[in-house]
Amino acid sequence: MDVSVVMPCLNEEKTVGICIQKAKKVFKNIGLNGEVIVSNNNSSDASADVAEKQGAIVVKQLINGYGATYLKGLALAKGKYIVIADSDNTYDFSEMPKFLEQLDNGCDFVIGNRFLGNMEQASMKPLHKYIGNPFLNFVFNALFYTDLGDTHCGFRAFTKSAFKKMNLQTQGMEFALEMVVNSAKLNLKIAEVPVNYYKRQGPSNLKSFQDGARHMSFMFHEWLK
Repeated sequence: MDVSVVMPCLNEEKTVGICIQKAKKVFKNIGLNGEVIVSNNNSSDASADVAEKQGAIVVKQLINGYGATYLKGLALAKGKYIVIADSDNTYDFSEMPKFLEQLDNGCDFVIGNRFLGNMEQASMKPLHKYIGNPFLNFVFNALFYTDLGDTHCGFRAFTKSAFKKMNLQTQGMEFALEMVVNSAKLNLKIAEVPVNYYKRQGPSNLKSFQDGARHMSFMFHEWLK
């Protein structure tokens, strides 16, 4: 298996099929043997049925949590390379080749940068765009001696071997940050690529102040280890 695409899913029946189609189109266009794994976190809509009809492997995660949902899907990934992004179509899976190119060139972990790409109007709250994300990026870079521009971008790719080294454990929203923290601590070769960002269809699961505080706490906890 060349590439495994893993996406978490919580009531995304309107968009999960689109994301799967885009990923599979990339596989076909550049001749990759790929799989799409959808980790379904107790969706109450038809998300699982839509994903199965589009040819994805669907796994059910009964434990609530962003990290728990990802870990369930990642455990099944067979690809040499793994690509992850949400199934709400805020990220365009057609942009996968730029991530894979960086991995082919020797990078261990590739993360998107929404601030270098085009953001659709209303895709990111002004609070997040101008205050929250820049501040969290600043703190992260100061603590872990990195120079990343969008540490919370959810569009990412990494090698299977790098994923094993990361030894990810967190069950909640800190999972995304743990991945970047552990990559920095392990001195993995990290690259950033510009990605476009689109308005989410449906309500967001983010809680601005609560999640921001948890991320700050997690960063300092990991820094003090």
